[in-house]
Amino acid sequence: MSGYFPNSLPKSAIYFISLLLLTAFSAKAENLSSRYDYYLPDDTASLILKGSEIESESEWTFQAFHQGVLLTESTIIAADKEIPLDISSLPMGTSKIEYAFSTDSNVITRGRVDIKRLPNKDHAVQIDRLTGGLIVEGLPFIPFGFYCVPIDDLPEREVTNGFNTIGPYQTNFPQDREERRAYMDRCAALGIKVQYGLNSLVGTGHNGSKGVDLTEEEKLALLKEEVIEFRDHPALLSWYINDEPDGQGRPPEVIETAYQAVKELDPYHPVSVVFMMPSKREDFRHSMDIAMTDPYPIPGKPPEAILETLDAYVDAYRHEKSVWLVPQAFGGQEMWLREPTGRELRLMTYLGLLNGARGIQYYIRSSGNNIPQAVSAWSACSDVAVETAQLTRFLLSTEEPPEVSSSDPRVIVKAYSVDGETVIIAANLDEQPKPLSLKLEGELMDMSAQASLWFENRTLSVDENTLNDYIDGYGTRVYFLSLKTEEEQPELVSNFNLTTNPSFESFASAGVPVGSNLRWIDEEQKDIGSSTFLDPREFKEGLFSLRLTAPKDFGGNRVRLIPIALEKGQSYYVSIWAKGKRQPEMPSFLLDIDPMQQSKRYTLSDQWQEYGFYFTAPKSSTSTVLSFGLETAGVAWFDLVQIVPSPVLSYQLQEPGPSGIVSAQKPQEGHSLRYAINKEPSFNDPIFPADLRLEEAATVNASVFDSTQNPIAHSSIYVPASPAFQKPVSLAQAAHPAYPASGPSTLTDGIMGTTQFRDGRWLGYCGEPLDATIDLGGKKPVTEVIASYLCDPNSGIFLPPSVKVYTSADGKNFTLSGSIQNENGNIRGEPYLVKFEIPIESKKQIRYIRVVAEPFGEIPEGYLFTGTISWLFADEILVR
Repeated sequence: MSGYFPNSLPKSAIYFISLLLLTAFSAKAENLSSRYDYYLPDDTASLILKGSEIESESEWTFQAFHQGVLLTESTIIAADKEIPLDISSLPMGTSKIEYAFSTDSNVITRGRVDIKRLPNKDHAVQIDRLTGGLIVEGLPFIPFGFYCVPIDDLPEREVTNGFNTIGPYQTNFPQDREERRAYMDRCAALGIKVQYGLNSLVGTGHNGSKGVDLTEEEKLALLKEEVIEFRDHPALLSWYINDEPDGQGRPPEVIETAYQAVKELDPYHPVSVVFMMPSKREDFRHSMDIAMTDPYPIPGKPPEAILETLDAYVDAYRHEKSVWLVPQAFGGQEMWLREPTGRELRLMTYLGLLNGARGIQYYIRSSGNNIPQAVSAWSACSDVAVETAQLTRFLLSTEEPPEVSSSDPRVIVKAYSVDGETVIIAANLDEQPKPLSLKLEGELMDMSAQASLWFENRTLSVDENTLNDYIDGYGTRVYFLSLKTEEEQPELVSNFNLTTNPSFESFASAGVPVGSNLRWIDEEQKDIGSSTFLDPREFKEGLFSLRLTAPKDFGGNRVRLIPIALEKGQSYYVSIWAKGKRQPEMPSFLLDIDPMQQSKRYTLSDQWQEYGFYFTAPKSSTSTVLSFGLETAGVAWFDLVQIVPSPVLSYQLQEPGPSGIVSAQKPQEGHSLRYAINKEPSFNDPIFPADLRLEEAATVNASVFDSTQNPIAHSSIYVPASPAFQKPVSLAQAAHPAYPASGPSTLTDGIMGTTQFRDGRWLGYCGEPLDATIDLGGKKPVTEVIASYLCDPNSGIFLPPSVKVYTSADGKNFTLSGSIQNENGNIRGEPYLVKFEIPIESKKQIRYIRVVAEPFGEIPEGYLFTGTISWLFADEILVR
């Protein structure tokens, strides 16, 4: 093949391929490898250049050939990492690609690398040799699970605790195959993957036992039967073919024979083996795709002792295999005096992830908390399982890691970046807590002045490019920083959206967004293996979506958002973005609005799509709950859940006057938006202008009409235009400290309170009157004062029995100029707003207006909180 590489190289590019190139090149052919162990038809190939024997040059020419035909020719500079290359012309199967690197027309090195292409297949699992992670059904995946025997109810118990993989020890006899198929089917429904055990059929038994009473030929035949039976199963992650063959004295050739037999029958799933002796890693290099290692240091050694073994395998198999860690989760038996503590388990796991382990499989878990016995120990494992899932995109990132350093060499720290956002993970090797100082370098110096501590619900200031914190003994910290500005953030969330945390970006605990809770789609048909978690691998906006898995029809979770307030007669647009995992019959989901009697059913596609509908609220409610969930079995991702008034109306108050400027959302093509003041609009009313000006307080009503002149949506907005706007206010007594709003200015700020008493717009008084004086800044004729109050008896908030208005020209001598009694009482049910309109009898010019609202007092029988003192909630005071 050497004739394919002339000393003088042309510079014509033919196709595009993807290569990963490290800073320096090696003259050894084996130092160039394929990024994926195989490629599906739509994949772009990548080559990883692993060596370091070529002198650094500023520029190289790279050429790749297949059977003498030039595939690509590219110019590469030292900073390059990837060069696109299309391999669609390569046949299915393994192709030998010849390549050459040259500078100044001189060939520096040449070699050969295999690229394997396979037809599309459902549930395929690929190894990404660059990151060490897996690609499972097209998505990046860090296996996080445990060995177990027996299986019992562990899959449904632990999938809801965040685990995504199990590795059962099992026999492989034909008579038990249906039992194995049953647990595999259950795992597939739950969304948990299986390292399928074939180890009983490969080599001798453990610790000197003979193993199964079959000849090697019989075991190999049975192994092949098992592979054929389960190779297409959706729960299958990988084939586990041996347990510590290096320590048990099993010849590498025996393991290699089994490996080749499995790969011949199933090239779509990797093969794994666990090892205990790094000194023999070269002997077993060709026996697996996933190298697992199981150092068990506790209690004789500290948690960091795992690194000696792990680092040996990571270094040996880098860019070739995936390496997993098997942390010790047992004790009190054999030579291990005790189990690891929760802190020790947490530290061992994080150290594994920080040092290249791209799969975690604890040894061992049994039902009933038999192993491990300590609840705190397994809780720590569960916590890290959910945290790792949330960190997946960062841990598997191919971006150049930012620089960060620790003031303490006994604190391991690494940073990972994705699309302008960075996490910094720190791990304390010592058992004692200590101060922690992290120095940010390079691009991290330009990041936000605040670091969020993931999984701790707190923030930390960045002071002079340094994070100063404390870290627990054997503790871990995860800091999140962002380079993105507000201008760079997506604009898919409406400024008028009413839901909390619509794109699930805010969380306090790992995997769980704030602003929602879980129920069941159908309580009687619930499946306790249903799960709901944040997922960073699929999203429409931001960092996360919410992934729901329903193992059976009507058995999944219902996500209920925190209640919001809707107004009777107002129209709203309800929307959610979603996609489903591809399956023969795509799942459907329900989108409900309670108590508005709105329920919609949608069938998902395997692409992101917006689902939504309009409705007009039949009644007012402060406890409106939007909920959604899978109606049929499957997996789906949800993002951007919004309820937006439609049409959207907004106003601004402007001096002089002041006047109110009302703006409206432009209707879609073919529709018209018409308005009326203080009444319902008809099709004959005016078209809404670009800016509608009001000179006094009024309610603007707007309706959208379709092409047939039928109204399809309605909005209204009260515009508090008033000469009192932003005029100074003095209070005889300050509001209660629990409900101060914005202080006295709340009464003239032009912002109306809502029916939600916690909205921060209400001045609250408990047993005391509201006594407020407004200075209009000059003498004016006043004919009416309007004062706004909240009535919510179920929350202990009552209307004032009476409101009195006093007026003055000098601010010293006040005259009673109007009053009004509350003749309608306080009605239990949904909260409502009341505007007391008080005519002013004085004919004189007025500068000062004093409004006194008396408290209701003690709550009588027939209401909640009987015998306690009621609240008075006051808002805007307007003047005409």
